[in-house]
Amino acid sequence: MDAIQITLLIFALIETLNMLELYFLQNNCRFNGACIFSGWERSKADPEVHALIRYLVNWLAGVKMIVIGLVLVLVFTAPESTLLLAAVALVITIGSFYWRLYPMLRTADRAGQVKPKGHSQRLGIMVAGLELSLVFTIGIQVLGL
Repeated sequence: MDAIQITLLIFALIETLNMLELYFLQNNCRFNGACIFSGWERSKADPEVHALIRYLVNWLAGVKMIVIGLVLVLVFTAPESTLLLAAVALVITIGSFYWRLYPMLRTADRAGQVKPKGHSQRLGIMVAGLELSLVFTIGIQVLGL
């Protein structure tokens, strides 16, 4: 197993843990579940709004499951060139986190709408670490090291 396969497996593991939390531990506020937002609890006062939020959380978990499945198929069946392109695609798509999601999360965090305080910074660092590991792995593969 080469560096890209290992990095993609780590990505799949992280996403699997988050997907399981979104599906089965929606009231777990320790990691990156829906209830890190104060609006999660407030939405329960309005069943229609809470139903929409629960639907969107489960939809997100389902999308994560699709991505996990595709990454695993790639890791175990794809040739090196396809793995390299998949890693590049992940760098680009994961990078979109900083374009739309991170600014919104940071704003909510600063407004006290996210718990624990500082979650946006921790998540931003974790995503950056994943991005850097993918870029590093791509570099190793391209340079043939």
